[in-house]
Amino acid sequence: MKLHRSLGRNNARKVDGRSFLPSIALLLVVFIVGTTYMVRYDYTRTMTDARNQLASVSELFEQSLDSKFAIANVQMWNLIKLYASRPSIAIEDVEARYGDLMRQTLQQIDQIDSLLLLDTDGTVTWASVPQMAGMQLADRRYFQTALELGLNEYAVGVPIYSSRTGRRLTPIAWPVVSPSGEVLGVIASSLSETYFSDALTLEDIPEDMHVEILAANGAPVFESQELAQEAGKKEIVESRKISTLGLTINVTRSHNSVLLPYYKRTLGFLLIATTLFVKSISMAMKLNAKSIQLSSSLKQSRETNHKLLAAQREFNAIFDSVGEGIVIFSKDGKFNRTNRIARELLSQQDNDLAIEQLRAMLPDFSKIPKELHVHRCTTPDGRAIKCRMMKLTSNNQDVAYCVLANATDEERLAAARDSFVTSVNHELRTPLTSLSGSLNLLENRFSDGIPDPAKRLIVLASRNAERLLMLVNDILTLQAIDQGQFNLRTRPVMASDALEEAVASNSGYGFNAQVNLACERSEEAIINADPDRLQQIFSNLISNAIKYSPPGSTVNIGAVQNGDALTFYVRDNGPGIPSVARERLFDRFALPVHDGDVQVSGTGLGLAITKQLVERQDGNISFDTQTAVDDTGSTGTVFFVTFPCHIAHTAPTEEDT
Repeated sequence: MKLHRSLGRNNARKVDGRSFLPSIALLLVVFIVGTTYMVRYDYTRTMTDARNQLASVSELFEQSLDSKFAIANVQMWNLIKLYASRPSIAIEDVEARYGDLMRQTLQQIDQIDSLLLLDTDGTVTWASVPQMAGMQLADRRYFQTALELGLNEYAVGVPIYSSRTGRRLTPIAWPVVSPSGEVLGVIASSLSETYFSDALTLEDIPEDMHVEILAANGAPVFESQELAQEAGKKEIVESRKISTLGLTINVTRSHNSVLLPYYKRTLGFLLIATTLFVKSISMAMKLNAKSIQLSSSLKQSRETNHKLLAAQREFNAIFDSVGEGIVIFSKDGKFNRTNRIARELLSQQDNDLAIEQLRAMLPDFSKIPKELHVHRCTTPDGRAIKCRMMKLTSNNQDVAYCVLANATDEERLAAARDSFVTSVNHELRTPLTSLSGSLNLLENRFSDGIPDPAKRLIVLASRNAERLLMLVNDILTLQAIDQGQFNLRTRPVMASDALEEAVASNSGYGFNAQVNLACERSEEAIINADPDRLQQIFSNLISNAIKYSPPGSTVNIGAVQNGDALTFYVRDNGPGIPSVARERLFDRFALPVHDGDVQVSGTGLGLAITKQLVERQDGNISFDTQTAVDDTGSTGTVFFVTFPCHIAHTAPTEEDT
C-alpha cells in the first residue's frame, strides 16, 4: 500500500510537469515578443525626443538672438535719427555734441562692444576706441553694403578675428540717413561672441550639445564648445535660419550620447524583465510543489491545535498562580474571569459571585476609564482593597481589566516609607546646620586672611549648604503636614504690624538684588494667625517676587479689607507666569515655570508649602498675572492671601490648633 501511494505521488508530479511545458513555452514567446516591442519603441521615442529637443533649442536660441538684436536695432536707429537731424555739424564738433550720447548708447546696448562713425568716403570720423579714429574702411564689404541701404536697414558682414581683443567679431553697419533720404555716412559696430553666449542661457541644454552659428558664406560666427569628432560616428543635427541677421544656427549632438540613456534603460529593463520572468516560472513550480505538501500541512495543523490547547492550559495555570488578584469582566457578563488570589481577596469561591461582589464596589461599567485608574474599595468583611482598573477592547468588545491588591499592606509600607524619609531628613539637617554655621563663621571671622579664590569657594559652599538645608526643612515641613503633625499657634495679629515686620525682614534680600520693597497700603484689621507661619508666607511670596523683578524696580505689598475678610497682596513687575504653568504652580517639585534664561533656581516647594500654610489657617491663596504674550502693555504678578477678620470677644489668648 505504501509503495502504491508513493508511485501515485510520483505520477502526479510527472503529469503536472508535462502540463507546465506548453504554458512555459507560451510565456517565453510572449516575453520575447513583448521585450522586443518595448526596446524598439523606446529607441524610436529616444531618437524623436532628441530631434525635438535640438529643434526646440535652436528655435529658442534664434528667438533669443532675434529679440535681443531687435531692441539693439531700435536703440541704434534712435541714435542715427538724432544725429542725422543735424547734418551740417562739422566733424570736429561730433565729439562735443554727440560723443557722450554715443558712448551712453554703447553702454545701454549689451549686444555690441564698439561703435564707429564713418563718412561716405569710409573714413572713421569718430570711434569709441580712440585708436581707430581716422582709419580708412572704405574697402569693407559691410560698409559698401550699408551705403546702399535705406531707413531702418542694416548690413551684417563676414566674421573677422580681432587681434586687439583676441576674439571673433561679426561686423554690422547701419546707414546714416537724413530726413530727406540722403545717406550721410555709416555707423558700424560688431556683434561679439559674448552676445551669442549670453543668449545661450537655457538650463536644460545637455553638456554634450554643440551650438554653432555660421555666416552666409559658411564662416563660423560662434561655437559653444568643442565637439569631439570620432571617425564613423553619427551625429544628430538640427539647423535654423536667423533671417534678420542672415545667420544659420546648427545644434548638434552625437548619436552615442543621445542613445547612452537608452542603452542603460534597455539593459536595466532586460535585467528586471528576465529576473521577473525567471522568478515567475520558479514561483509556479514552487506552487506546484506546495500543492503536494498540502496534505502534510493539514496534519501539522491538527498537531498545532493540540499544542494550542496545551498552551491554553499552561496560561490558565499561570493566570491562576499570579501573585496579584486579576479580574476581567464585560458589560453583558458573558466574559467573566478571576484568578485564585482575586477570589481569596473577595472571600468568594465562585467566579461569578466574586465578579458580582467586585462590580458592586466599583463605578458603573460605562464610567470605567480607558486609562489606568486606582480605586480603593472595602469588602463586606471590612478589608481594604486597592483596585487598579482600566477598560480594554478585545475582539470588538469592551472589557474591564482589574488588578487587586491588599491595601492594608501598602498602607503599612507607606507609613514605613514616611518614617524613613523623616528619619533621613532629621539626620541630614543636624550636620547641614553645623556645616552652614561653620562656613558662615569662617567667612565672617577669618575672611581677612583668606585668599580671594578661597573666599569664593567658601561663599559657594555656604550658599549651597543653606540651599540644601532649606530643601531639607521644606521636605520636613511637608512631611509634617502630610502626617498631621504640623502644629499652629494662632493668636490675633494686627495686619499693619505683620506688614511692617515683613518689610523689615525681607528688605535686605531685596537690597542685594537691587529691588526695593515697599508697603503701599495697610489696614488696622486683626486676623487669627500664627505670626511665625504668617511671616513664612510673606517671606516665600516676597522672595519669589524679588527674584523675578528687574533691577531698580519695586515690589509692593499691602492689605485690603473687604467686609469680614482681609486680603494681603504681593505685587511685582516681573515677566509674569506663562499660561501653561499656571495650573501646576502650587504643585510639589513642579517643573520650571520659565525658560532657562529667565528661570531662577529653587527647591520647587516654596509655593506648595505656602498654599498649605494658608489653607491650614482657614485662608485662601490666588494670583493674577500678565505676560508679554497677553499683549496688555505690562507684565507682572500679584499674589493674594485672604484670611477672615478676627472678632474679639475676650482678651487675646494663645491657642494650639
